[in-house]
Amino acid sequence: MALWIDLLGLALFVNFLLHWFGPIQPWREKLVEKLVRTMVKYNLWFAEPLLTVFTCVMCLSFWSALLYFQNFTYALITSFIAVVIEKILKYGSQGTE
Repeated sequence: MALWIDLLGLALFVNFLLHWFGPIQPWREKLVEKLVRTMVKYNLWFAEPLLTVFTCVMCLSFWSALLYFQNFTYALITSFIAVVIEKILKYGSQGTE
């Protein structure tokens, strides 16, 4: 049971970090813009997957879970839970706007 709480907590934290936490959003957007400019300037097209880590819930949750748990299966489960949470929040809040 404690493992599931850890998996869910990490998935929620990644969603919180990428979407809800307002103070970090300008910093994250500036970082992504700077990375894009650097990649274009120096033709570093092979480094494009680095951008997905800062913009994709699935990628960030997978890599953070892989670093935290050091288990590929737990990383996959955490990534799946993070995507489900993101979709629930995205489609669940459409009618409230």
